[in-house]
Amino acid sequence: MTVPAIIHALEKLLELHNGLLELSRKKTEAVKTGSMDTLMTLIAQERKQIRKVEKAETERMKLVTEWFAANDLAEEEHTITMLLNRLETGQLKTKLLDITTRLTEVVTLLKQQEGLNYALIQQSMQFVQYSLDLINPTIQSINYGSASDKQNESATQSLFDSKA
Repeated sequence: MTVPAIIHALEKLLELHNGLLELSRKKTEAVKTGSMDTLMTLIAQERKQIRKVEKAETERMKLVTEWFAANDLAEEEHTITMLLNRLETGQLKTKLLDITTRLTEVVTLLKQQEGLNYALIQQSMQFVQYSLDLINPTIQSINYGSASDKQNESATQSLFDSKA
C-alpha cells in the first residue's frame, strides 16, 4: 500500500473525530440546560459516529500493516511513528506528520471535552441525590437530641410507625 492511501485514511479519521468533538460540545450544552431528549439524541448520534471511527481505524491499521509487509518490515511495530521513521524526508512525510499531529490534537480536545461532560453529569447526579435527601430525610436528621442516646432505638424504628 502507498503512503497516500494511509494519509487519506488518517484524513477520514480526522474528519470523524472532528464530528465526535462537535457532538461532545453539543452534549455539554444539553447537560447544562438539562435537556434529556436532546442528550439522548446526541448519544445515539455519537454511537453511530463511533462505529464509523472504529471502521475507519480498522482500515487504517490494515493499510499500515500492508505497507510494512510490502517494505519487508514485518518484524517491527506497525505504527505511524515507525512509518514516519522509515520514510525519507519529503512532501509525503511532511503531510503524514501534519495529519498525524492534527489528529492527535483533536483526540486530546475530545478527551478534555468528554472529561468536562463527565464532571458535569457527576455534579448533576450529586445535586439530584442531595435534593432526594432533602425530600426524604433519614431518621437521625428528624430526631432531636444526641444520636448516641437513641442509636439502638433508631435502628429498629422506621419513618412511619405502623403501631400508631
